[in-house]
Amino acid sequence: MKYKILAAFLLLHAAVWMSCKKDAPSQPSAKEENKEEPGTASFNLRGQYIWDFEIPNIGAQRSQLFFYKDSIGYAMNGPAYTTDYVMMLEDYTDKNGERRWIGTGRGGSISKDGVWFVLFFKDITDQSVSVYKRECKDGRSEAETFPYPSEHATEDHGWNKYIKQ
Repeated sequence: MKYKILAAFLLLHAAVWMSCKKDAPSQPSAKEENKEEPGTASFNLRGQYIWDFEIPNIGAQRSQLFFYKDSIGYAMNGPAYTTDYVMMLEDYTDKNGERRWIGTGRGGSISKDGVWFVLFFKDITDQSVSVYKRECKDGRSEAETFPYPSEHATEDHGWNKYIKQ
């Protein structure tokens, strides 16, 4: 089982690495506040972040996000659910501190080709970030209009704190 998880992780990492542009200039720190208008903001998170959690009577799960300039790799491993795929950046806005990242899925052990996602980010530090991730059944329009989640949102598993690795 460990080898399957390791193999899935390595395949995801390789897929994301090959899909990203290698000649991108360096970006400012992720924690810098960006007051730009919608559609012009720069998404600055980079690297691997992990959220470990326990599902009662099932066991430990691990969610991983791999941040690149033009994409986010996603992997979930554990007894309840295992998958991996890439989300390609379509738009990012940072208006009034509401960081909205919109992307489309590509590939995956459970295909996410053409699936739209919206992710929100808050409490960004050098060590962690809180993320709200939603798979949008109604496509891009849902990703663009889905309201910023409340602090205590439970839909879509709510806000989750990912730790930088």
